[in-house]
Amino acid sequence: MARPTAPCCEIRFLVLHTYPDGIKAYGHERITTPIGRRGKPVKKLRLIPAESAYAMARYFQGRKGTTVSVI
Repeated sequence: MARPTAPCCEIRFLVLHTYPDGIKAYGHERITTPIGRRGKPVKKLRLIPAESAYAMARYFQGRKGTTVSVI
């Protein structure tokens, strides 16, 4: 089987999980917010180049009461 040799960029989704109570455990409320290409919240999942998604995830990961997922 032939593999494509053209450069390709993997694309991902970036999701920010916020815990209003501050407790990251099963059964507690979690608000899931998809993040767009410019780092702003959007209404539905948007595809982002993997390199940008991981860079934004590193930026968001230091916030208290949040978890960042790159899907």
